Order: sequence, then C-alpha cells, then structure tokens
Amino acid sequence: MLSLIRKAILLNAMPVFTRRRLQKMLDDMRPLLHTAKRNDILGRLSDSRPEQALGAEMELGLLWAIKQVADVEIEPLLPHSSSKPEALSTGLFEKLSYIEIATLSDGRLSGEEVMHRAAHKIVAYANSIKKRGGANLYFTFNETSSWENNVYTRKHRVTPGFELDQPLKDQIFAWLKNSSDSEKIPLRLQNEHIDVLIEVRSHPQKQGFNFFSSLPPLAHDIEDNPLFSRLKDKADQLSGVPKDALKVIFVADGGSRLLRRLDRRDPMKLYKSGTEIIRHFLNKSSVHAVCVFSPSRQSFFPSSSATLHWQVWLFCQENCIVDEDKIERVAEKLPSPRFEGYQARSLHKQGLFNPSEAGWYLGSEIATGGIPETMKISSRLLHEYLAGKISPEQFERFAFAQGNEFRLWLEGGYTLRNARFESAGIDEDDDYVIFEFVPDPAASPLK
Repeated sequence: MLSLIRKAILLNAMPVFTRRRLQKMLDDMRPLLHTAKRNDILGRLSDSRPEQALGAEMELGLLWAIKQVADVEIEPLLPHSSSKPEALSTGLFEKLSYIEIATLSDGRLSGEEVMHRAAHKIVAYANSIKKRGGANLYFTFNETSSWENNVYTRKHRVTPGFELDQPLKDQIFAWLKNSSDSEKIPLRLQNEHIDVLIEVRSHPQKQGFNFFSSLPPLAHDIEDNPLFSRLKDKADQLSGVPKDALKVIFVADGGSRLLRRLDRRDPMKLYKSGTEIIRHFLNKSSVHAVCVFSPSRQSFFPSSSATLHWQVWLFCQENCIVDEDKIERVAEKLPSPRFEGYQARSLHKQGLFNPSEAGWYLGSEIATGGIPETMKISSRLLHEYLAGKISPEQFERFAFAQGNEFRLWLEGGYTLRNARFESAGIDEDDDYVIFEFVPDPAASPLK
C-alpha cells in the first residue's frame, strides 16, 4: 500500500504544550490551586508577552509533573516570611523541599528589548510624518567592543533611555520626504545614544521582527547577566525557608541561549557559560540545588523532525542530598515539548496562540493500493472551512498538495463510501477525519 504523508501546517496554538494538554493540567491541579493562583496562571497564559505566557506554561507543566512523582503544596506559607515559594514537596527529595520556578529568555541579554524600543520610537515618528511611513522600515543596529577592567565586552550601540532628539528627527524627515521608497539609500542615524542603519524593505515589517544585530546573546560577566539575576531573585523568595529544608530552583528554557547551550565553553574565555554562572551562583548562595529543563532535539539539523525531549541538568551544593532519579522522573512525566525554547518564543512573538484564530492543522495522509482507498485530513481544517472561516482556496492549499483530491478521486471513478473520526490525542490540538473511497460505476464508464 502506498502512503503519501503531507507535512503538518502549524498555525495558532500554545507554543510549548497543546491547549488540550494545558487544560488537562489545569483540571488535574485544580484541587491544589487556590483561586488567585489559578487566575494568575490563566492570565499569564493569555498574555501577549512571550516571557509571561511561556513562563506560565512551564510553571504549570513543572508543578503538574512534580505532582505525578511526589506530594506537592502550591504556594506554601513560610514560618517567618511573607514570601510564598512556588511549591513545597515532602517526597521529591529526602528532605522537605521548597521550590521556585523560573523561565528564562534572551530578551534582555540579546538587547532585544532596547532595540525594539528604539525601533518603535523611530517607526512612530516616521508614521507621524507620512501615513504608514514606518511600516516598511528595517533596522540594523551596530555594536561596539572594548576591554573594561580586563573584561572583554561587546555592546549594542543603543542606550536603554534613547530618545529622538531634533537633529535625528530632521535627518529622518529629510530622508522620508526627499525621495520615493524605491530610490532611498539606507539612512544611518548616529549619535552618543544610537548607531543604526535604516532601510526600506519592499514589504511591511512586523513589529518586533523589524530589527537585527550581529551581536549574539552572550554573558561577558559572571554576575551581570539575566541568568544570575533571575537566580538571585528566586533565592530571595526562598530566604525564609527553614534551615532543615532544601531550597531548590527549577529553571526552564523559554528561549535562552545560556540554557540551550548550557555547557558551551569559550576557548578565548571572553564570555561565560550557563554552567559557570549557575555554579558561581551556588557558591555564593544558600540555595541547595538548581535544576535546568531545556527542550532538546536529537539532531544536528534545526529543521529535522526528530522528536524533542527534555534535557535536564542538576547542579548541587557539596554534600547536598538530591535524588537525581526523582528529577529524571519529573522530566519523564513532563509532556514532551513541541518546540525548542527559541522557536516557542518566536512563535509566541508572532501571535500564534489565539484559539479563536486559525487552528493547528495536522498534515493530510493518503493511502492507495487497497480497497477502500483512504484519505485523512485535519478535522479542524474541515470544520473551519464548513464554518466559513477559511476560503475554498485556503482549504485546498492547506489540505492538498496536488489540487483538490476530492475532485481527483471523482475523476478517477471513485466515490465516497464512508467517513469516520480519529482522535490525535491530548498532545495535538487537532484530529483527523478519514474518508474512504471505492470504485463506483456511478462515477465511471460502464464496462
């Protein structure tokens, strides 16, 4: 039997876990989540900011996974502190364990937030000069490098407090007014607060994706970096934990190069690895253990369809008793990630998460050579077509690779004999409708 499998078309859903899986975890955790905590998680899951939404996904997922392995209490009260750690577990490790959960991205380390802010200000000013004058603008930020106190640093040439002064405004005004878009040469804006090359692209540029820098998100200082800062913040949340209990921080990769390439070392020793930062933090902290969870693909090729799994690293203080097997069990219970951290963050930045928009479509599959011959297509895709949410052209493009397969079956002398539903399970946000076709004299010449 010949089987043709079409590649899935991925549109709107939650980036790390499916919406079905998230709802199942919310339902399972309902007895443990007080109303305020549940509302907090729900609010962050719906947040348009990746750091909030991915953080909520990972917090819910890790709390749910811990619950599958050991007893867990959400936001326990501490004897002499007003802070509330994320969780308390009496069976995860040999000692009573208080747990904080953090999700880290490259937003601050990459300079993305500062560049986005500057680009947004310039686009807004361009729009004030000319309707949609900033829509097609694309920004390339330059960088500078230097040695400071025997430490090599590379920085974006844009400051966090950048504002458009009058000379910069005059340059932008003249550039936009004096020639057509097709004739514009790139404009370089440069002063003590910014050095950026602005060009006009042929198509509108999506906000948040309209800038570039060659500077990778690297940590040049062992403490002045987002990973150390986040760990320190979480350690403060655990400051009131009783002395005879363990303090543990779970850190999830929500688009962080430091966590994705945790042990990657620099032979020139110009930047610090995630491993170095975490070990330095533990040496200076009363936290007993840090556990990192990062989606990993067992392939050298990013486009590979190799299954993703959770890569887990455990860092402990000396003489700290932490059961690695329990951590591995938590990782095994955690539902498989759908994307690597940086991919999930990029998808969320593009707004691909709204359940009222187009769905996640499973790929079509055709099996020929037997009777009946079958075709499987996305049930969500079919439903959206019947509901009028997508056009016949969109349905045909998403469902078929070579023209309208229903028409091809009919022209080949086959008619539809049966249709049935096939569930794809909780870790897909779609299912299948299976159509069966058989040769039929009603659609073919008589013999």
